[in-house]
Amino acid sequence: MDKKMEEGVGVSKRIPPRRGGVVRRAFLSCRDFWTGVTVIPTFVVVLIGLVFFGFAMEAHILACMPEFSVFTGNGVCTPRVLNVSGIEYHSGHRFYSVLKDMGQPKALKFRGAHTKLCEESLRTKMKYGYCLPISGRKDTPFCLAGDRTDLLTTSPKSVCYASVLHMLLVDVYEELKATGNTPLITFGSLLGAVRNGSMIPFTEDTDIGYVGRLHDIQPLRKALWNKGYHMFFLRIWRVCVAPTHPLAAKLYDASLPLTQSYAVPYVDLYRMKKVKNGNWDIQEMDGSNGRFLPGHMVEPFSQVTINGMPFDTVHDPHFFLTEAYGPDYMTPQQRTETPAIEASNSTSNSTSSTAEEKK
Repeated sequence: MDKKMEEGVGVSKRIPPRRGGVVRRAFLSCRDFWTGVTVIPTFVVVLIGLVFFGFAMEAHILACMPEFSVFTGNGVCTPRVLNVSGIEYHSGHRFYSVLKDMGQPKALKFRGAHTKLCEESLRTKMKYGYCLPISGRKDTPFCLAGDRTDLLTTSPKSVCYASVLHMLLVDVYEELKATGNTPLITFGSLLGAVRNGSMIPFTEDTDIGYVGRLHDIQPLRKALWNKGYHMFFLRIWRVCVAPTHPLAAKLYDASLPLTQSYAVPYVDLYRMKKVKNGNWDIQEMDGSNGRFLPGHMVEPFSQVTINGMPFDTVHDPHFFLTEAYGPDYMTPQQRTETPAIEASNSTSNSTSSTAEEKK
């Protein structure tokens, strides 16, 4: 009774007495009923809104993560991930459209010695060491027609070196053209094109020549970096897949050590220069006339196809390959030891390397 009286007093303090007390009490009781009815649906609506807001925020976070490397302090780091939707490619090839449809790539986690791959400022000094550790198959016939589109669906255990090399070949070739350079397919890449119209399955590199001097080196390096590639100088310019590449999570092999020289898919860039007597000086060529080829064997340039895509090359590919590999170049000879060029590269002059990088 005391409690009811207290409640009555509370009500009388807030609402002054009015006429029509019976009607008023009936109205108040109805209001309390409908308030109780509407509270639950309102709560449900608010809860659903919060859930959708949470999903929206999560999607936003994933779309923006991470634009810089993150160190956890426990010997683990997450490298910066390139947002594929923001990358500008030079063609509308299906590879790029499917890559973008895959959405934001999964962020990697590096542990132990691999945490150096989160330190982007070290990449110039690390050279090959900054390349994403990648293992791959080189067996035939499985990898005989390795194509970059294979990387969109293949599991990491079934990745072919040739598929990674094809991706490198196309992107580096197109970026060279976009920066005003003249790329030509040479050496092993030309050999694969002539033999089978594809990449050689058991090689570890792809070869691209460029006419004269490389134009706009720093813009070229930046453009490749913005696509997830690491361009560095070690006697010659080279390019490999960086830890920031959109497909890095599909290619990364955590069981490997930091990449050693030549132990990863990469591109070699060779200088090709026309000299005064009309001959062409081909970097790393060792033919019957040393580094030189007759001018009419080099230009006008011709084209070959690799996986159905056209690429510029020298005027007479067969002459070039005979000079480079001998008359039996059409017969596959899988490498069993480190090539001489690679051995010589490991002893290259570091001073010369630093000077070239500044050009």
